Amino acid sequence: MRKQLNSIALAISMCSLAGTAYAQEAGSVVVTGGAAWIDMRQSSSQELKSSSQFGTFTSPGTGAEIHNTFTGEFLVTYFATEHIAIESAVGFPPKLNFFSQGVATPLGPQGPAMPVGDLKPLVTARVWAPTVFVKYYFGKKDSVWRPFLGVGVNYTWFSSVQVHPAFSGALSQFAGPGGRVDASASSSWNPAFTAGVTYRLNDKWSVLGSITYIPLKTTGKFDAVSANGTTVLSNTARITANPIIGFVGISYRF
Repeated sequence: MRKQLNSIALAISMCSLAGTAYAQEAGSVVVTGGAAWIDMRQSSSQELKSSSQFGTFTSPGTGAEIHNTFTGEFLVTYFATEHIAIESAVGFPPKLNFFSQGVATPLGPQGPAMPVGDLKPLVTARVWAPTVFVKYYFGKKDSVWRPFLGVGVNYTWFSSVQVHPAFSGALSQFAGPGGRVDASASSSWNPAFTAGVTYRLNDKWSVLGSITYIPLKTTGKFDAVSANGTTVLSNTARITANPIIGFVGISYRF
């Protein structure tokens, strides 16, 4: 009788173990929501370059940097195996503030000048940066702590690019009556690198923390366009952003 009871208990235990599903095993889909801090301390730019019928001039001493910001982020991760996962990451498009230094002289040192460093911020824009990663998870599917490394591809574009009213007003004078000011920032494909760790709370829930680096560059362009559609003054600056993104989120396995 005791042997029979032991056999039944062992069978129940084995069935229980067989039915256990872990959050990071082959076929698992995990969604994560959380907060991201975007560190832009590495941002910089080349000097402003201006082109018109009077020639092409560079404004010496001008430059720009992007200030840090904060946003929400959402991840969807599919585990192809216990160790390899494919992840898509998208955040709510944060508003970036571009601050400049120096004096803009679009027609050369003898022409009109504007201290762009006094215009704060000089430019604002929304940034969209969806990213796809391939990640490798160390440890086993039932490990409490699982560090990971990942590499991926990012596509970044900008919307709602706005320039400071004083700068826009100066460009409007070049455009003339009926003219307009066009402001834009170029889109780009970029590599992306990430590292982090997950902490398993139970079979469904876990906590994720990561650091991501994207070597990102864009070209800001600010044109004065006349009423007949001719660009009478074009200003460009090559901007290096290179954001480092710190993320903390809560994950749930479906």
